[in-house]
Amino acid sequence: MRLVMAEERVGLVLAGGGARGAYEVGALSVLLPALEARGERPTVLVGTSVGAINIAYLAANADLSADDAVAGGVELWHSLRWNQVLGPLLAPSTAVRALCYAADVLGVGGAMLTGVLDTRPLARTVRRAIDFERLHRHIDAGLLDAIAVVATSAATTRSVVFVEGQPVPAADAGQGIDYVAARIDGEHVRASAAIPTLFPAVHVSSPVRARGWYVDGGVRLNAPLRPALSLEVDRVVVIGLNAVPSAPPRLASEDRPDAFQSAADFLNGTLVNQLVEDVRDLARVNLLLGDRGKVIAADGWRYRRVPFIFITPRARADVGGMAERIFEEHYEGLEALRSIDLDLALLARLIGGDGAGHGELSSYLFFAPEFAAALIELGRSDAQRWLTAHTGPEGPWEVQGTVLAGD
Repeated sequence: MRLVMAEERVGLVLAGGGARGAYEVGALSVLLPALEARGERPTVLVGTSVGAINIAYLAANADLSADDAVAGGVELWHSLRWNQVLGPLLAPSTAVRALCYAADVLGVGGAMLTGVLDTRPLARTVRRAIDFERLHRHIDAGLLDAIAVVATSAATTRSVVFVEGQPVPAADAGQGIDYVAARIDGEHVRASAAIPTLFPAVHVSSPVRARGWYVDGGVRLNAPLRPALSLEVDRVVVIGLNAVPSAPPRLASEDRPDAFQSAADFLNGTLVNQLVEDVRDLARVNLLLGDRGKVIAADGWRYRRVPFIFITPRARADVGGMAERIFEEHYEGLEALRSIDLDLALLARLIGGDGAGHGELSSYLFFAPEFAAALIELGRSDAQRWLTAHTGPEGPWEVQGTVLAGD
């Protein structure tokens, strides 16, 4: 068994994807104990959107064993329901938001629709589930090197990475990424998860330098691999929430997509493409460097060999199809008219239909225990598959990226 040296920093990168975040804790329930047994538990934690929430939870429990820390996250996702994340769709506040939208369209002064959905329950859940004071103590005590969450500035549209711990990198002008030293708390995490249009923007009050309004970090940087590398990790674990696309059997289809399938296609393309390209770039650099460690290129950039673990759902239908099946089994018909399930039934009806892409789109807001349980099991299965396939001298670490479609 090959153990990393103590000075090597292992990073963990968690992507955004709304209710799909249960997949991340499922994968980590298998992966983190295996890494801990090798002396490779991540100490640099970076997340976007729901990945930021999961990262903060893990950081707050960094003093526990990997098994115990992730078990708490799994239990939290098993118990999570719509009303712990979002307000009811049929409520007076919904009517108020609809009136604000109408007034905004008509040009009534002072009227503004800040978000389609009510996220006040999410704020309460984040406060209840994550002990930020405990997180700070773990950073101060050196149990973690750094935690970082990504949000998007509403004023500049640049990615802002709030970093607690050291080091804090310089701005990446080419990629539009700014780094800010911060004491991470609930407002930073919720800002990272403020899905544009659906969720209201979140005001971040500290540090003063970065004070202002933010939306979801996934707008520009859904899986923040680049920030993790800028935080000087030597190895990196990346958990994505969308399948890596393989070469299509045909270029187009005669089946006309409806608005919801088109939205799902756009969302998946936006969330997947950058992550896949970033991991492929990392794999290519590793391949070029071989065992030479690090080099300084002519342009002044330093390139390093960084072994990685990259786990995602295997096929797009794994998650979207799962959402459709679970809705049909548990949330369709008269039994879904119970008040606790009504919002999920309404969500599916608003998205409408049974065509391809409808389950894909609704899965981002499908906060239901049955869906979370299925995602956790899928994450466990995919993580175990990775470990089973990587038993060579590098252990679970990939170097050249031969597992990536298209390489």
